[in-house]
Amino acid sequence: MGTVSEEELLNLLARRIVEAKLDTIAVFLLSSFGPMGRVWSQLARIYLQPLLILLGEYGDLFLEVLQDPAKVEKLISKIEALSR
Repeated sequence: MGTVSEEELLNLLARRIVEAKLDTIAVFLLSSFGPMGRVWSQLARIYLQPLLILLGEYGDLFLEVLQDPAKVEKLISKIEALSR
């Protein structure tokens, strides 16, 4: 896997989430993360691991995005824009 910019990563993740028809649940869950994002991302590493395969090689990068509230908000915006 080559290096991807933050913007490319967020676009890729949003596209994969929408293509998998997980946009509604993803926005709901991401919105509920709030200031506990770092804790939830560690729990997600355990409980969501089977679903991360849908994101392919970017599954682990998705967990890194979850640790930064600003990135989570950007991802939510991109998912909502793509799902319209």
